Amino acid sequence: MIRALLLAVAAPSAGAVPPPLDYARLVDEAIDGGRIIQADAMLSQWRAGAQSGDLQAIEIADARMALEKRRDEEALARFTALERSGLNNCRVDEGRGIALLRLGRSQEALEPLRRAVTGCDGRWRSWNALGVAYDQAQSWALSNAAYERAFQLTDKPSQVLNNYGLSLLKQGKAEKAAVIFDKARESAPDDAWVIANGDTAYVMAGQDISRRPADTADEWARRLNNAGQVAMRMGDLPKAQAYLSRAVTEADSFVPEAAAALDTLKTTGK
Repeated sequence: MIRALLLAVAAPSAGAVPPPLDYARLVDEAIDGGRIIQADAMLSQWRAGAQSGDLQAIEIADARMALEKRRDEEALARFTALERSGLNNCRVDEGRGIALLRLGRSQEALEPLRRAVTGCDGRWRSWNALGVAYDQAQSWALSNAAYERAFQLTDKPSQVLNNYGLSLLKQGKAEKAAVIFDKARESAPDDAWVIANGDTAYVMAGQDISRRPADTADEWARRLNNAGQVAMRMGDLPKAQAYLSRAVTEADSFVPEAAAALDTLKTTGK
């Protein structure tokens, strides 16, 4: 009899109400994970049933969504308004810093991004953006350290490695940059920017690029053209001509950029 009574007390009632969803956390996680459609849908649900205590968190989410959708002017205005309201939040600092970077205001981005990594040391996006801002200031030791920290924190390192490789190219360290881009390709083998930047590093380091098994004839021709353009900018005209000629002859389609560059080289050689 006692056992039956205990079981009855422990059983949940049929009309039990489930706990409310933690929309702030769920939307943040969706944005951080790049699941923008999902984040948009949850944000709409959250806004429809919002309580008065949710309003500021929704404003932060709206600002972050504007940033993710590349509406950078709107994002900057939203983050700035939140900051001026006295809010101390590392996501706000991170978002404002990234918006400023995208708008070409890298010097202004330094302060909010430094606050972001101080307040939330574990956010790789803040460290990555801070590395880019330090690059613009040519503070190479600081940018290297920021990228290293970002790399430690993310399980999707291609973006960080791509930025780090570009930083090393700006520093004139093409061989080190080529190694970094090779690592980036391991996590994002089909990323066109990583491939192109890696080819640039190889050419600048005096190394030859190689065709991937996945490259179509036209994709390979575009890579050869890019390598030729890099060699031209370096002043290595024989190497430029070799790459550009291959781009024209090995493509299935016409490559106008390579053909035009070859004409320029012929004119230069006269």
